[in-house]
Amino acid sequence: MARLIPKIPGVDKVTNLPALLYRTPDGLEGRDPEFIRRMLPRFWLAANLYFRAEVDGFDQVPDEPVLFVGNHSGGASIPDSFVFNLAYHTYFTVEGRPLIGLAHEIITKSPIVGDFARKFGIVTAGPGKASELIARGANVMVYPGGDVEALRPTRDRHKINFDGRKGFLKLAHANDTKIVPVVATGGQETLYIFNDGRALAKLLGFDKFLRVKSLPIVFSLPWGFLPGGLPNIPFPAKIRIQVLPPIDLRELFGDEPDWNQAYDYVTSVMQVALSNLAAKQVIPVLG
Repeated sequence: MARLIPKIPGVDKVTNLPALLYRTPDGLEGRDPEFIRRMLPRFWLAANLYFRAEVDGFDQVPDEPVLFVGNHSGGASIPDSFVFNLAYHTYFTVEGRPLIGLAHEIITKSPIVGDFARKFGIVTAGPGKASELIARGANVMVYPGGDVEALRPTRDRHKINFDGRKGFLKLAHANDTKIVPVVATGGQETLYIFNDGRALAKLLGFDKFLRVKSLPIVFSLPWGFLPGGLPNIPFPAKIRIQVLPPIDLRELFGDEPDWNQAYDYVTSVMQVALSNLAAKQVIPVLG
C-alpha cells in the first residue's frame, strides 16, 4: 500500500504521528490565503460584537516590508493579536503583502493550535527566520515582551514591558527595515492577573526548560483561580489598537546604534501612545 503521508526522518515509521499533527509548514509556505479568507467573517463578528474593537492607523504603514512591534496582552488567548491580524487582512486584503507573526514554539508546535496558527502565517520566533521573511517581501509582527508582558499583572495593563529585550531593534537595523509600533488596550482586561509570576516560573524551572518566564496567579473563565495563563474564555473587554508612524533606526541612530538609547526611544514612543489610548477608557472592561 502506498504511503499517504510522507516519511519524516526520525519519526516512527508505522504511525508517523508528527506528520499527522504538524502537516502544515510554517512561514509563507504554510500561510493559507483561502483559509484566512474563510475565517475573516467569523472572527470579525466576534471582534465587533464581543470586543467592540477599534483599530486605527494602517494608513501610516509604508509601502515596503516593515517590522510591526506590539505590546502583548491577554495571556495565552492574546485577543488583541487576533484583532490586529484580522484588521490587517481587512485593510490590506488577504492577497496583499503577507503578514507573518513570530510566536513562542509552545504555540507553533502545539498539535491543534499550531496547525491553525501556521495557516494564518505564524512561525516560531527567531531572527534568522524573520530576516528571511522580510527579504521575501513579507511584513513581520513581533511582540518583544512575550509571555512576560502578556502575563503582566492587570494593574500594569497600561505599561509597556519588553523586559529589556532588544533583539527586535537589531533585526530591524540589520535588515534596513522600518519599525512600525502598534499599541493596544483591553487585552489585559480579558482575564485578571494578580502578580508577575517570575518567582514561581523560576522555582519550577519553567524559565529554563520551557523558556516561560512568568507563571502568575490568574483568574479566568472557565478555570477560576490557577497559576499560569491557560487559553481561556476572555471577558468581553473593549479592545483598542493604534498603529503608529514608522521609525527608521538608521536615520535616527546611524550605522552603529547605542542599543540602550534606541530601546528607550522606541519603548518611550510606544508608552506615550499607549497612555493616550488608555485615556479613552472610562470603565474597565466596558471601555
